[in-house]
Amino acid sequence: MTRFSLATLATVIAIAGAAASAASGAPITKQNGSAPVFNSFTSICSVPGYVNYGNCNGDPTTYHQVTGNINAVQAKAGRWNLGLAFTNLEPGKTYRLWGNQDPTPPSPGVIGSFFVIGTTVAGLDGTARFSYQTTDPSNLGFDLNLLGPGQYNGTTVVTSYWSLQTLQILNPDGTLYIPS
Repeated sequence: MTRFSLATLATVIAIAGAAASAASGAPITKQNGSAPVFNSFTSICSVPGYVNYGNCNGDPTTYHQVTGNINAVQAKAGRWNLGLAFTNLEPGKTYRLWGNQDPTPPSPGVIGSFFVIGTTVAGLDGTARFSYQTTDPSNLGFDLNLLGPGQYNGTTVVTSYWSLQTLQILNPDGTLYIPS
């Protein structure tokens, strides 16, 4: 009987804690700061088949210094707020972040299914930030493009889409991950 009572008490405490969290407006899941959802964007120049693309000029290490990460907050069930930050960009240059959720593997030269997430100018410190809200993060990949004068698409700098690193939901609480 004691074991049953302790188990029942633990269940009641867990339910009360969850209710208090929901009542206080606390997020269901929060993945950010020192443990972002993702922080390994790939230079487009190091993706097989792209060493001569855009500004790569045959050098797979072009853009290797550009870093990016994705922080996620699931503010309520079924809605994720993603914060994307990129560093070591060219200050004052315009960057556009593209998303793609096509579940089929990417094919070189085929650029269908992309959508604009946002456009911004990198700060004096070489940082650019974007935010995106979604109700379905599955198979979501990203491309950060440098825009030249008069360009709409721009030239890819770093990617998670072309390197096959797309978001997936890890478990029922909404925690996100990118398979390795």
